[in-house]
Amino acid sequence: MTSALESPACSQDQHPWRAANNHVVQFYEDSAFLSDVVVQFLDGGFQVGEPAVVIATEAHRASFAQRLKARGTDVARACAKGRLVLLDARQTLNRFMVEGLPDWHRFKSVIGPVLEQSHRGARGACVRAYGEMVDLLGKDGNPQAALMLEEQWNDLAKQHPFSLLCAYSIGNFRTQEDARAFQAVCAAHTHVVPTETYSREKSESVRLREVSILQQRAQALAAEIEHRKRVERELLESLKLRDDFLSIAGHELKTPLTALQLQFHTLLGMAQERRDEPLKEKLVRARRQAERLTLLADELLDVARISAGRLTLRLEACDLSALVSEVLEQSSEAVAQAQCQLHLSLEEDVKGMWDRLRLMQVVTNLVSNALKYGAGSPVEVKASASTNGARVSVRDFGIGIPLKDQARIFERFERAVSSQNHGGLGLGLWISRQVVEAHGGVIRVESEAGNGATFTVELPYSHGNSD
Repeated sequence: MTSALESPACSQDQHPWRAANNHVVQFYEDSAFLSDVVVQFLDGGFQVGEPAVVIATEAHRASFAQRLKARGTDVARACAKGRLVLLDARQTLNRFMVEGLPDWHRFKSVIGPVLEQSHRGARGACVRAYGEMVDLLGKDGNPQAALMLEEQWNDLAKQHPFSLLCAYSIGNFRTQEDARAFQAVCAAHTHVVPTETYSREKSESVRLREVSILQQRAQALAAEIEHRKRVERELLESLKLRDDFLSIAGHELKTPLTALQLQFHTLLGMAQERRDEPLKEKLVRARRQAERLTLLADELLDVARISAGRLTLRLEACDLSALVSEVLEQSSEAVAQAQCQLHLSLEEDVKGMWDRLRLMQVVTNLVSNALKYGAGSPVEVKASASTNGARVSVRDFGIGIPLKDQARIFERFERAVSSQNHGGLGLGLWISRQVVEAHGGVIRVESEAGNGATFTVELPYSHGNSD
């Protein structure tokens, strides 16, 4: 295999690592190419009497040794005579890292003596050092530590005569944030060598063409990033306008609906006095539709509040079982209409500090869903306490929820079935999740298509997020 260093543009006489105190970075795509580069770097030093210090992973050290042997180097003898020092990158790195960052004094005390001993053993010859500790830090997602270590190598070069080759996988630099780290890495070195895609090409004209293509791609990428930022700003503005509309619509609906509910209450009283059952039945149906509209308006207002970060909790001492019983009592008409039989298991004294009205909203949503999607079948409601917190579960035996939809149904305006078959805005479970998580709790579902669903809410006994 022909390496970049064997091309006329990168011969041993011209390569920057022949000079002491040069700090070269080689970017690479493939480990085999990296091995070729490092071995030529080391072997070139051996040819002119320069010792080498290699700080690499076990796999790379084995690869380097194999290639050196193929070039005629007796690796064991070179190590025994001190011409070649092989150190493990991770173990060496751990010796001077403090709280995720390289400590200068520890680094100097660990690496300095190794370089000095190699320098003296070679009767003052310049040491060739190869290290990939910076590459490990890059792969660990710690670019700050990698750049600090590069600077510490530069500072160490002021005290010891050595030429340093570093290597980074180009795959470490993929995002816009990585681009800034990449530029900083280049700035920390005296010489930068591109990956094999560019370095292996012998023709100068082809290399220049490749550079031009890369520049055009970079320009196009920058333009695409700017376009996406503009689209993102426009999308955020659209979301804000939508949330503003929902808030205004919710408030505008609430006022006439409140008045309408009062009118229904008055008319139902009059129908009761007159014992006009047909009129009473019509008024009850009309009131039920007004209540449904009121619920939808409340959901719209909740969307606006939550999106604006205005969901606050009014914590008070609550008995969860009593709260569930109250919700079921208020839902008795809906239970009868759905022709569902309730099975209750409510432990006594399930008490904690919660927002009572918000939790009633959560339980109401879960019970309403069970009645809607499990109409005509039993519904099981449980409330219990444990050492870690309280739990409410609502189980139906209806149509169930496919696995692929179980995460999605907790998102805003999402549902597992068509709105043509079941009404609602697809907000109840999303609002419930926001309320439960604001309490520091979790909500989850277990279900299979056709086998019903069990929604479970787990709550800590107290939570500090209140208004």
